[in-house]
Amino acid sequence: MNATGVIKGIEEFIAAVREDSAWKPEEPKWFRGEPESTTALVPTLYRRGPTQHENALLQMFRARASGYHDVVPIRDHTDQWLFLARHAGLPTRLLDWSEGALIGLYFALKEDNPVIWMLNPLELNQLSYDPSLGQVREFPLVWLDRGGANPAFENLRGAWENDGPGAKLPLAIHPTYVHPRLRSQRSCFTIHGKCKSGLDTLVPQSILRRYVVDPASRRSMINDLALLGITHSVVFPSTV
Repeated sequence: MNATGVIKGIEEFIAAVREDSAWKPEEPKWFRGEPESTTALVPTLYRRGPTQHENALLQMFRARASGYHDVVPIRDHTDQWLFLARHAGLPTRLLDWSEGALIGLYFALKEDNPVIWMLNPLELNQLSYDPSLGQVREFPLVWLDRGGANPAFENLRGAWENDGPGAKLPLAIHPTYVHPRLRSQRSCFTIHGKCKSGLDTLVPQSILRRYVVDPASRRSMINDLALLGITHSVVFPSTV
């Protein structure tokens, strides 16, 4: 990264990620690209504050999705319905991430003022679990009911039960690939719970990093990504 702290090339981005990955180099890092804005790092459902329409949106989507998608989940697989709803563009409590740094960069460069976030998901989950359970560094199965001991399941329940259940903090979860693009984008998610604040305000900088890209470098970086094989047809493959 240059002296100004603004990234002006792919090599600088990779160098910054490599340096910051010294957190816990053996653990996964997740990436999210978006435009620089004053909007907090929150799911689309909460961009205008908490909403009472979450369950109604999901139920309407589940009722009509078969008219737009060739394959839909079984009715009671509520986790898969939530993943499909987010993929289709429905506002949900899921925040999109990718396991691939260059894929995160690709999405950032689609915007005029690119920003990339890097998250240590296992550190987030350790924060989100009840401290009485000890040190828990895992990706919980979002569909698995552990009698209140699985905060990811509780956050999922909150989406379908009018925000009744739910843990305080978001959880990092791996989705079921209900659509081919989830696979090609190496998609993963954080799922918000009771607290609707931005992830950037809920966790320390030791867990979450932010990189700003020089807007003047967008075109050259897009070209370099294409040279490395990260293109629209790769990230958004045809489903025909």
